[in-house]
Amino acid sequence: MARNKAIFDADILINVVKTKSIEYLISVLKQIYVSDYVWNCEIKQDTHEYFVIKRMRNSGFIKILKFSELTVAQQGIYKNAYKILKIQTMSEFVNEGERITAAYAKAHNVAYYMSDDNKAAPHIRSVADIEVINYCDLLYIAYTKNEDDYEELEKFYSNYLRTFTNGQVPKNVKSRNGMVLSFDEILVKNCDKFEKSKQLRALEELFKLRN
Repeated sequence: MARNKAIFDADILINVVKTKSIEYLISVLKQIYVSDYVWNCEIKQDTHEYFVIKRMRNSGFIKILKFSELTVAQQGIYKNAYKILKIQTMSEFVNEGERITAAYAKAHNVAYYMSDDNKAAPHIRSVADIEVINYCDLLYIAYTKNEDDYEELEKFYSNYLRTFTNGQVPKNVKSRNGMVLSFDEILVKNCDKFEKSKQLRALEELFKLRN
């Protein structure tokens, strides 16, 4: 897979649809990859998000990955990555969909794994040797590409926070004392994160190069 292609987990794909930011935030990518397990088991067919994602699949922008379509070598890599994740991590940290998606990422040597699951991220990163990109990372990259879009991106961030019920927002949008970060604080936090990662800086450059 080319470096401007990415595998999406269910959570972040659903979130970019819910926040009405999908066209804006993934415009850098030529194609989105989703595992057959995520498509068949984790994206509920009776939701608005399913129909939006299905239209993108029908247009060819989303490609469903299937084990039977891997080469023999890729199947071996997939099985090994899946086995390691199965043995080394409990289901409360990495669920079945995340294991399968990470195994596909390893098999295809994909550049980016998109997920909003903070518990799973370090395990996926260590096994697949891949940088995990979350929703706020995408907002930050979009901002560095065009600072004039600040208000629109801040609105996306507010929509994102509203997708969580009973204040159960992810850890990555909270400060050390548990307070939810403002959009400005998110930008500062992600700036520091990107400066420390060569892979994240490369993704940032991809956004900047696209018209």
